[in-house]
Amino acid sequence: MYKLIAENSKIAYELEQVIRAFYPDENNTPNLIEQKSFVDNGVMQVNIAIDGDEFTYRQNMDGSISADEKRFYNRFNKLCLYKAIEKREGRSLPWGSLTGIRPTKLAYELMDDGKTIDEAVKALQSVYCVSAEKAELIKSILKAQNGFIRKGDSLFNLYVHIPFCVSKCSYCSFVTDILTPKYKYAESYVDVLVEEIAQTKQCLKESGGEIVSVYIGGGTPTALNANQLKRVLNAAYCKNVEYTCEAGRPDTITSEKLAVMADCGVGRICVNPQSLCDETLVRIGRNHNSRDFFEAFKKAREYPFIINTDLIAGLEGERIKDFIVTLDGVTGLRPENITVHTLSRKNGSALSQTEYKDNDEAEKMVNAASVKMRESGYIPYYTYRQKRMLGNLENTGYCLDGTQCINNITTMEECIGVAACGAGAISKRIYGMGDKIERLANLRDVKLYLEQFEQRLNKKLIFLS
Repeated sequence: MYKLIAENSKIAYELEQVIRAFYPDENNTPNLIEQKSFVDNGVMQVNIAIDGDEFTYRQNMDGSISADEKRFYNRFNKLCLYKAIEKREGRSLPWGSLTGIRPTKLAYELMDDGKTIDEAVKALQSVYCVSAEKAELIKSILKAQNGFIRKGDSLFNLYVHIPFCVSKCSYCSFVTDILTPKYKYAESYVDVLVEEIAQTKQCLKESGGEIVSVYIGGGTPTALNANQLKRVLNAAYCKNVEYTCEAGRPDTITSEKLAVMADCGVGRICVNPQSLCDETLVRIGRNHNSRDFFEAFKKAREYPFIINTDLIAGLEGERIKDFIVTLDGVTGLRPENITVHTLSRKNGSALSQTEYKDNDEAEKMVNAASVKMRESGYIPYYTYRQKRMLGNLENTGYCLDGTQCINNITTMEECIGVAACGAGAISKRIYGMGDKIERLANLRDVKLYLEQFEQRLNKKLIFLS
């Protein structure tokens, strides 16, 4: 475990992100890292000592410390620590000194300052040490988002949260309740949720807000019974907008629920295998096997849905050959969207409490997915990252061109607001291209959400209007 000595808590937090990216195992880190920086005659100097090894970096600066230069101060300090550790360890990271969730957001900032796509991508490489492969990924994504990205202070995605699942996955950190026959809050939850959706839509209508997409997520929305699902879907329906419902667990997908989704106007669903290795599915806490996924997918293809699927690279016990079996199996079905997630040991997940050793083939899996997607005719159209992600990698969504998911793009790029309904759902007001973001979260506990619904709803309606 390391000791970090930095100038202030703000920069210490930023530096710790770099340290954790290089040293995911806290038992295998340097003992002491010291970092100091100062500006003298328009030159910023950063001095770093790592267990006695010393490094010095300098950068010219112009003018006083403005808001933009404060951002530069943070980023330059991170870059210097990255370069110092890179030199000391003799290895680099795919995303260089970038540790943020949305690397495309930085590219958009550069483009807003007048740079072309090519210039923005080159800046990511030269200024932040992003690898050529990841820079090319960003370039492809920026092009794929053209024509699908929406911006505007009055635009919103309507998000509806179903905090129920049929089992708990080992990597999941969401607060969800396991829906069993004895669970007593499901019907009451739907009653209240339908009311919240109706009032949220009315609030946006009266205040001039426009709903761009509707997304029913979770948890597992299809853990609800068919009648409960129908009530939620009918309440959330908006005419002439993208409408998505997660049906992520194949074991919750029935012909009746698929018919309900189609009848209620849903145009896109998510059917998620995560892996096609049955031993892995048991290990991570899924209640289905690979055959269940194929059968659910076949049933879904009887309807005109756009189908999204999720895979996870780096699952415990899997090797590259196992992941390739999953890749081949899923791409062979030709779903319109395939998102390749890299496993993240999220705080609050069961996985984070175990002695699980990080999968050392995660990067090979992500690279294999990139090649397979390209060969199969898919293009990358959004990417994001999470803390404690294996190999300092990323999650990337691929699609058949023309089937880009507007909700995925606008949510990940944080360029329009979110009107969120349900326990634990987080509403957002976005100003500019994410220049200013305000958030308001609903209570996560279902019982408390029901008990305090009226007073919390009024607060949210004021927030949205």
